Amino acid sequence: MANIQEKEEVSEEIDAAVFGNLAHLSMEFLYQDFANRKKRTVLEKSDFKELKTNWVFPAIEKAIRKFYHLEGEANTKLNGQMAIARDVLQKYLHQILKIDEESAPFTLISLEKEKRYAAALTINTTSGDQKVALRGIIDRVDEQNGTIRLIDYKSGIDNKNFPDIPSLFDRENKSRNKAAMQTMFYGLIYQETVAGNTAPLKPAIFNLREMFKDDFNPYLQLKEGRKPGVEVNDYLDFEEEYKAGLKSLLEDIYDPDQAFDQTEDLKKCGYCPYQEICGR
Repeated sequence: MANIQEKEEVSEEIDAAVFGNLAHLSMEFLYQDFANRKKRTVLEKSDFKELKTNWVFPAIEKAIRKFYHLEGEANTKLNGQMAIARDVLQKYLHQILKIDEESAPFTLISLEKEKRYAAALTINTTSGDQKVALRGIIDRVDEQNGTIRLIDYKSGIDNKNFPDIPSLFDRENKSRNKAAMQTMFYGLIYQETVAGNTAPLKPAIFNLREMFKDDFNPYLQLKEGRKPGVEVNDYLDFEEEYKAGLKSLLEDIYDPDQAFDQTEDLKKCGYCPYQEICGR
């Protein structure tokens, strides 16, 4: 008996969320496996040729197996959208490596689920002071030329411009920059987790759809209208104002007299998992 079996097939539909998860996993495995092979966390410019030539495809395959819970040694045949997604992922990973090669050398500090960052913020409530636990997973933290970069991979097109810190907490502002809010939050939880850090903390967003532009810049910009932007080089320059805004927001959430109303922006309802409950 030859015991020949059909190849496993992966034919699930690939939506933006699934593609984003696969991109995250692929980059995590690419650099994680590099560090394990080389027994070092510093990436030099000379490392990228080998990474691009030999290790992009295996990282994507490993990510697909992990995401779909496939056996490590299973002979997997990719059909339809999955095969197309794999090819597109290769292009994206090669572009990330191109950008990273230009900024090398840098030192990997953590990759996604390797480390959990956490903080506790004390707020005022009707029951007295209360500590609120804050946690998050940062896609990638590395150190380049003495600066700690807090990198978030995004599969969409996220604007990196915002006028000031208060705008990040303005719930009436339909253009509120949620991506900037999130990456600044990474600065907060990193600083609280790594006690005594004095190195600059630089938030960065790697938009997969924008990385192929010649003028691609991953860093946040303080920018209003058509005025020239100012790059955010250190979260710590904004820490006091950011924590104050977050504290005020949390105090509203914990205030029993503060009513929770349905949003007037119906576009938000299209992405809400609870829309069937409220009938929107």
